[in-house]
Amino acid sequence: MNTNDLDTLKRVDPASGIPDGPLTGRELAGLQRIATRLAAEEHVAPVNGVRAADVPARRGKVRRRAVLVGVAGAVAVAAAGVVVVDPFGSGGVAMAATPPLLDAELAQGRPGKAALLALAATAAADKTLPGDAGSHTVRMQAWNLSTAVDSKERVTSAIIPEDVSLTWNSDLSGRLVIRTGQPYSPDPTSHKDPVGKPGRVKGDQSWPPGRYQPMYRYPLPSDPARLLAVLKIGHDIDANGPGQLAGAVTDLYREATPAPAVRAAVLKILADHSNAVSLGAMTDRSGRKGQAFAVDSSYGGLPNRHVLIFDAKTGRLWADETVLTKTAGRLNVRIPAVISYKLYL
Repeated sequence: MNTNDLDTLKRVDPASGIPDGPLTGRELAGLQRIATRLAAEEHVAPVNGVRAADVPARRGKVRRRAVLVGVAGAVAVAAAGVVVVDPFGSGGVAMAATPPLLDAELAQGRPGKAALLALAATAAADKTLPGDAGSHTVRMQAWNLSTAVDSKERVTSAIIPEDVSLTWNSDLSGRLVIRTGQPYSPDPTSHKDPVGKPGRVKGDQSWPPGRYQPMYRYPLPSDPARLLAVLKIGHDIDANGPGQLAGAVTDLYREATPAPAVRAAVLKILADHSNAVSLGAMTDRSGRKGQAFAVDSSYGGLPNRHVLIFDAKTGRLWADETVLTKTAGRLNVRIPAVISYKLYL
C-alpha cells in the first residue's frame, strides 16, 4: 500500500481526530453504513488495483484509530473477509470459500404480503415469548470468512463463527462478549493449524450505567407507522429502499427481543414496504424450521438477496442471510454466494 493510498483512507476515516477508545453500538452501525456507501460508490481507494465492495461488516470490539486501515500480517481483508489482497506487492485476489446455500434460498417464491400479515397476527397473539422489558439479552451466532495468505502466496480459507452475547439494561449499563465458535473449512486439508480456537474470547466490553448507547429508542412503539420512524433513525430507508429496511430490522434484533406487539408491527412494516417474497418453510443453519422471506435489491452496490427466517409460532426473527445473486463485482467469489449469515438464539 503506497503513501497515496494511506492518505486517501485517512481522508475518509470518520474517526479522524477522535480520541482512542471502544466504539459504541451506534458508532459501529454508523461506520458500517459509511463503509457500505463508500464501497457502493467505489470511492474507497484501491489496494493494488482492487476496490472494496459491499459486504456487511461484523459488529465487534473496534478501536477508533483502527476503523478503516486494518493490515494484519500480510493481508488486508475487506469487510467480512471475502476479498483478500497482499498489500506488499503480489496484487493477487484469492478465490474465497463461502457457506453453502440453504434449500430454496434462491427460489422465485410468491408475493409475501399476505404471509407476512398472517404471521403478524400470529405474533400479536403470542403468549409464549413476552420479549424484553427493562433488561435486554441477545445471543447471536455470526459467521464470517477468514482468509490468509502466507509468504509463498498460498491461500487458505475457513468460515469462522463468532458467538456473541449482549446484555444491556434500562439504566444503559451493559456488557458485550464475543467468542470464537467452531471453524469450518471447505477444504480441511488446507489447514495444518487451527484457524481459531473455539471459545476464545475475542472481545469483552462493559458499559457502566448511562454509557451504553442502543441504536433505537426504547421502549419501541407497537404502531407500525411510529415504529417505521424509529427504524429510520440511522437508516436512510427512504433513499435506499427495501434492502436497507431489511438491515434495519436485523439491527433491531441484534440488540433486543421485541415484545409480541412490536414483532407484529415489524412484520406489518415488511409487508407494506419491503416487496418481500415468501419462500415458505426453510430450515436455518441451527436446524430450526421457520418461515422465510426474501428481499431482493442492489443496496450496497451489488445485486443481492436478504433472506429473513422467522419463527412461525412467535414471529421472532431466527436468522438472516445475505446472498450475492448475479455478480460478485470485485469480490472474487463464485455466484451465487452467501456472504454473511446470523442466527439469533
